[in-house]
Amino acid sequence: MSQSRYYRIAITGDPGSGKSTFARAVSELTGFRLITTGNIFRTLAAEKGISLTALNEMAESQAEIDHLVDDFLKTLNDQKEHLILDSRMAWFFVKDALKIRLTVDLDVAVHRIFSDGAELREKFTDIQTAMDEVERRRRSEIIRYKSLYGVDIGDPANFDLVINTSQKAPLDVTREFEQAFAVYKKQYDHVG
Repeated sequence: MSQSRYYRIAITGDPGSGKSTFARAVSELTGFRLITTGNIFRTLAAEKGISLTALNEMAESQAEIDHLVDDFLKTLNDQKEHLILDSRMAWFFVKDALKIRLTVDLDVAVHRIFSDGAELREKFTDIQTAMDEVERRRRSEIIRYKSLYGVDIGDPANFDLVINTSQKAPLDVTREFEQAFAVYKKQYDHVG
């Protein structure tokens, strides 16, 4: 029997929510290929010699920056494999995905970002600079996606599962995913 339908798990989240770590864990758990669109933005920012936040703000007025990633996401609808998508907008562009959003309290996000310099390319000189930058980045992304697509990336109604990771252990977050994924598979397989 050939596989005709493929699972898509679209993961988005606030800066510092653990989105990328969670996406890697879900990929390992399921064995599905992980695609991270944030790497495209990081590469563009590095090529331009600017911060990721500065690139996000530039993208507010230069839609072609987002369209590079959007066009790539749209092609994933035709991929014949199960996929984990670590992306701000995959939930919007990839059909029939399990849509997951991770949230985090701002103070927890800043602590994570400030103390976890090994995993992040962004460097902050102090906590206040980190707080300002994270808040600026959140606002920039909300403005940008409302302007481009008329959607609020912070609206929980857009997602099948929203998890605040502020006070949760990674294992607890994974368990919530497993429950939601079981429901998604049952519904998705029933439709097919």
